[in-house]
Amino acid sequence: MYDVYTPLILFFPNTDNASVKDVVTKRSKHLKETLAKVLTRFYPLAGKIKDNMQIECNDEGIYYIEARVNQKLQDFLCHPDDEKVRELTPESPCTVESSVGNYVIGIQVNFFLCGGIGISASVSHKIFDGHTFCTFMKAWAVAARGSTETISPSFVASEIFPNNPCLVHGSLSSKLWSTKILSTKRFMFDSTALALLKAQPVAIPNSINGPTRMEATTAVVWKAVAKAASKVRPFGPQSPHVLLSAVNFRKRAIPPLPNDSIGNLIGGAVAICFPGRQLDLPTMMGELRESIAKINSAHIDSQKGEMGHETINERLRTLNQIMDMIKEGNGIIASSLLNIGIYDVDFGWGKPIWFYAMNAGGDRLLNMNETPKGDGVEAILTLSHEEMKIFEHDPELLSYATINPSPLCFLKNS
Repeated sequence: MYDVYTPLILFFPNTDNASVKDVVTKRSKHLKETLAKVLTRFYPLAGKIKDNMQIECNDEGIYYIEARVNQKLQDFLCHPDDEKVRELTPESPCTVESSVGNYVIGIQVNFFLCGGIGISASVSHKIFDGHTFCTFMKAWAVAARGSTETISPSFVASEIFPNNPCLVHGSLSSKLWSTKILSTKRFMFDSTALALLKAQPVAIPNSINGPTRMEATTAVVWKAVAKAASKVRPFGPQSPHVLLSAVNFRKRAIPPLPNDSIGNLIGGAVAICFPGRQLDLPTMMGELRESIAKINSAHIDSQKGEMGHETINERLRTLNQIMDMIKEGNGIIASSLLNIGIYDVDFGWGKPIWFYAMNAGGDRLLNMNETPKGDGVEAILTLSHEEMKIFEHDPELLSYATINPSPLCFLKNS
């Protein structure tokens, strides 16, 4: 995985009737104590990144900081643009630094005037995929609640996919980062919009199931991005626009990998459309579904053990070529954190009212998150400023999505 730290944050309201000072003091102490206990099970996270392939488990601990926010949580969530939320994430470790010799994770606990809390993390993609992050946060929350349940990580991935010092890493991260002025905006698809989208057919042979909310949301965004791209650069009838989707391996393997497996257990599904021709949603949904279906047990088996090293290298070479296309503006990368249960994370004072996964600083990235009660999708997209101006005025997109809504509306509409 390329060298990048991903910032994420969970917001919790304060429903305790005690004084704010007492709430903050008590929760601050409790969060630190329970985090220390959880890190003994998630021991690589308390080490330092040694090189591209290894974490030195030296038990140094993690970067941890607390901050006071001179605002009530409800006021903050009225208009939380991307830059404003980023101020609540830890300064270190971060993407502009090398991960070598650095922490694996940084945590910042933000206390608002009302006693509400924003728990943010900056996590190394060397070991964290979205599922790993959620497993870790659930384990911390379970410990904080004093539950009899224990969530312990499985490190089986390194046995199934052993260390390979000959990986062709290329320069994936440098292809993601852009010197252009980038624009990140949130687009909320509520249950009504998703019902309309899911009523559409998926244009592949013998398809009887309509699109999932991930397929529906991705296709609408991808279509509008491809149209915007075709307005700022020439696309002939044969000029492709690529969608690279991150796909979780765990349940697709036979037998399935443990749900609490730690690591980047993801593959890349590649779909293509042609903006120089007519674009339609059923076809694009079909392309997406077929691309993801290829990430099956045979695909995963081909990468297992030392015999899989060359297969992985071949796929990395292909991935480098696809990243070249995306860097030129001819594609996007999509990542879904739907159905991972992030809104079930409860530290003992209730479930979060908003989860936000931020772009680490790359161009042309789409993240899809849950809404608090699980029936909507929040799509977070980063494009060049020029393309975003076109994208956010796309009539079809606007017929389904609300731009930059207050997360407080999720609670009313969910």
